[in-house]
Amino acid sequence: MSERPWRVLMVLVIVLGGIWVGCRDNQSAQLLLKAGDALREGRVDEALSHYNKVATLYPKSKVSQEAYYWIGEVYHLFKKQPDEAVDSLRKAVAEGNLTPYGEKAQKKIADIFFNDLKAYKKAIPEFQRLIDQFPGSKLCAEAQFQIGQCYMAIGEYEQARLEYATLIDRYAESEYRDDAAYRFCVAYYREGDFEKARTAYERFLSQHSDSPFVVNARMGLVQTLEELGDVDGALTVLGSLEQDYPNREIILRKVDSLLKKKNNAQPMAKQKAQ
Repeated sequence: MSERPWRVLMVLVIVLGGIWVGCRDNQSAQLLLKAGDALREGRVDEALSHYNKVATLYPKSKVSQEAYYWIGEVYHLFKKQPDEAVDSLRKAVAEGNLTPYGEKAQKKIADIFFNDLKAYKKAIPEFQRLIDQFPGSKLCAEAQFQIGQCYMAIGEYEQARLEYATLIDRYAESEYRDDAAYRFCVAYYREGDFEKARTAYERFLSQHSDSPFVVNARMGLVQTLEELGDVDGALTVLGSLEQDYPNREIILRKVDSLLKKKNNAQPMAKQKAQ
């Protein structure tokens, strides 16, 4: 074979290869479109069939990662089968950083354990896996916050505070920062360490005066001061809440309760003095 025909043959192979790849990509795109259309029209099993075909025909690819993610969503949202959803989502995660669907799938796994199954101990490593495997993801701050929430849910308050503190330190610009700082205080209250809870609430109110959680923190401080027996202090904080608290009736009932407690305490104090 002369040099020229050989070169022509090589060019033809390259062109045909490119055409095949283009057809393959076009076919996967068409399958994904068909799956999306079927899902929107309520043909769930048909959508699953198309997604599974994509995952089978194009393994370890961007489109298979996308397909596995949507298979997981279908099992979770439409079929209400969380175990099957997790299995498919794990396959999406296994493809790594090919597309944003990898990190979304890992977040979805963690959310299923947290929200659907209330399996907080199992949710913790799933949220941590998102942070470790996709450190640049915008979902990491929320994952870190949810780890703290998991520890709160199982009553491990010291660890919850450590997780909230990690969020505040690592994701200082996150929308979850104020929420974490507020719940750091709540963890002391739930633990029954009211002195530290008071200090934490007062620090929060000093450092986060513009936070949307200021009202919650003030009410938390009221409850803490009441637990410490500082009724006058609790009444003072309640006075600052009267205009801001969404339910004024609650404030009035709380004021009435504290005043009764104060009035009952005064005769007892006189008897002890005598």
